[in-house]
Amino acid sequence: MIFHYKARTKEGRDVEGQIEAGTQNVAADMLRQKGMIPLSVKVAIGGRSVSGSRRQLTLLEKMQRIGTVPGKLIMVFFRQLATMIQAGLSLAMALDIVVDQEKNPILRDALLAVKSQIDQGTPMSQAMRQHTSIFTPMMISLVQAGEEGGILEKSLDRVAGLLEKQQILRGKIKSAISYPAFVVTFALLIVAAFTVFVLPTFRKVFEDMGVELPAVTMVLFNISEFVTGNGTAICVAVAAVIGGLICVNKAKATKPIMDRFKLKMPVVKGIVLKAALARSTQTLASLASAGVPILRGLEMAKEVSGNVVIEGGYESLLEAAKRGNSMGDAARAARIFPVLVCQMIRIGEETGHMDDMLERVATWYDQELDEQIKGMTALLEPALIIFIGGMVALIAVAIFGPMVSAISQFG
Repeated sequence: MIFHYKARTKEGRDVEGQIEAGTQNVAADMLRQKGMIPLSVKVAIGGRSVSGSRRQLTLLEKMQRIGTVPGKLIMVFFRQLATMIQAGLSLAMALDIVVDQEKNPILRDALLAVKSQIDQGTPMSQAMRQHTSIFTPMMISLVQAGEEGGILEKSLDRVAGLLEKQQILRGKIKSAISYPAFVVTFALLIVAAFTVFVLPTFRKVFEDMGVELPAVTMVLFNISEFVTGNGTAICVAVAAVIGGLICVNKAKATKPIMDRFKLKMPVVKGIVLKAALARSTQTLASLASAGVPILRGLEMAKEVSGNVVIEGGYESLLEAAKRGNSMGDAARAARIFPVLVCQMIRIGEETGHMDDMLERVATWYDQELDEQIKGMTALLEPALIIFIGGMVALIAVAIFGPMVSAISQFG
């Protein structure tokens, strides 16, 4: 690695430059061997030090730093860091190795900044707070709990495990949505292409032949004519509807309405509720087992739930915990959490094993979500086959009926 250094010579002159070494400590030792006193030694990337004067980034480098860091990369970072510290490496040395092999420029820059602050004596959790777009409050709290308890490597491993579970959970939800969405979209695109490019040709042929067309064929031809003549307007309207739904689902004013609506829709209600409970209870269990105060844990479980209605339920638990009341009773009174969650919280309070009870709840709802998605997929497959088969049959009747009639006339 290349390090940018500032040092003082035997003559008392301040000098700076760059030196190549395996680690920061090795670089400092090399400077001492040359008769210089190291004042600062920092990782240099592309000819600039982490905290020194930055060179102007090129347009390509600026474009590479647009966007967010994928959750999988952050999970891998924590897993690697935990593994290396458990193997006996120091935190600084482990970060040097991770930074050296990191390819994502956004995450790399953040890790360089974190490493620079750690080298100056700042705790890792405090250094991570300067990069909240990458490190969430949950990650920071778990790392801080590990630092305070002297079990940083366990906390890092716990963060990686929690992120891994959340990635698996997101994958399950995406698989439940993506498969039917892909099949329906593909079928509609095929029908649209047939309507725009094929049906007009058949219409011209039938008109030239003077064949009397049945009602279903006329309806299909009229739809084709409308779509062909208003293709741009239809595409704009579809894009506007999709964009509007996305905005309504995310806008602060309308999100509560959409969240309540999701919890009333058949099938969707179960997926949304189970996913939110699995995600939030996993987070709360990890924080509780790491020694994070329950109030802070409830706040973060509320944040990751992803649904305003469920956030309200966690707010009730938070208020009960602040007053010293039973959270199990508060959960039941909120009428949001299922009976299983209420009972597990009550047992956790009575036995003092809240983290274990919450972990059991998270595992249960994770399995329930998995089973519901499998069941829904099993039902969707024949439904999609019937849907696509119905469209094909409609087109076949509309086109081949007049063709048979025309052949019989000419025969």
